[in-house]
Amino acid sequence: MSLIEKLIKQYPGARKKESVSPEEYEHFIWFNDSASDLIALPKKDLSKNEIELIKMMLVPAAAPNRSLQNHQWNRFLFGTEPVCPLPIGTPFRVIFFSFDKVPEYAEGEHPLKFVFSEESVIVPRDELNGYVVELQTQNTLSFEEVSSASQALETDLGVNIHFFVGSFHEVHREIKEVLLLELDWFNETARLEKRQPVVSTHSIFPYLIIDRFTEFELNAQFEVIFKAFEADPELPVIIRTLAENLANVSSTAKKLYLHRNSLQYRLDRFTEKTGVDLKSFHGIQTAYLAGIKWNEWIRNR
Repeated sequence: MSLIEKLIKQYPGARKKESVSPEEYEHFIWFNDSASDLIALPKKDLSKNEIELIKMMLVPAAAPNRSLQNHQWNRFLFGTEPVCPLPIGTPFRVIFFSFDKVPEYAEGEHPLKFVFSEESVIVPRDELNGYVVELQTQNTLSFEEVSSASQALETDLGVNIHFFVGSFHEVHREIKEVLLLELDWFNETARLEKRQPVVSTHSIFPYLIIDRFTEFELNAQFEVIFKAFEADPELPVIIRTLAENLANVSSTAKKLYLHRNSLQYRLDRFTEKTGVDLKSFHGIQTAYLAGIKWNEWIRNR
């Protein structure tokens, strides 16, 4: 359970931003969590001491800009507008973004305007967060181009920006629910052991899979692998890098600044101890998933 979910449980009047109408904004105190997700806490329910305590856990935030909520895409996704702004059958995707601090730019010249094509629609949700509606055309950016844009924005504006590249969809009757699900996944990326500047529905999928299992099931499946990780704490990083390099030992050794023979020895020892063949697709997939869960446990100790 996230911190925001715990606060909503503790204060029945607390709400996420999308549950508060613009007319009610002034009656709430606003905070951001680590995922830049906004929570509204009713002023009448909080004492001064409680406010100071919450400030130690969350970042105070300004109320959302009411004019931004009137954008047709915001009305569709977070309001009561029933009709998608795009016609049925239109292929598109949504790329969510989040700045770590408010970027400085001229009014009307959003920094992402110079990244995406003219037919793309940039929709801020507040000063830090928003999304880009990108049609599937010959001008669609590749994952690598989005990554390059993230680096360029960091250099030019002095801010860090995180992108979540959604999947392409054709507009259909349930498209709103699909896009809000992807927004939830974007917020989930905040808990990754090393949040990457750019992630996608594909790169976060292993984390979503892991969350479907109970602790008992994970222990039953990964017990012997966890023992190997405990004996060699560098193994989770090695295996993740091996998987990201398509099981190419030479490329992995170069990436980790290890001698190839030394790396191969450690991988062979892992296979001997666990019975998991890292040369097979299923073997490296299993070890990769185990590494995700192991790192999560280490962080929570």
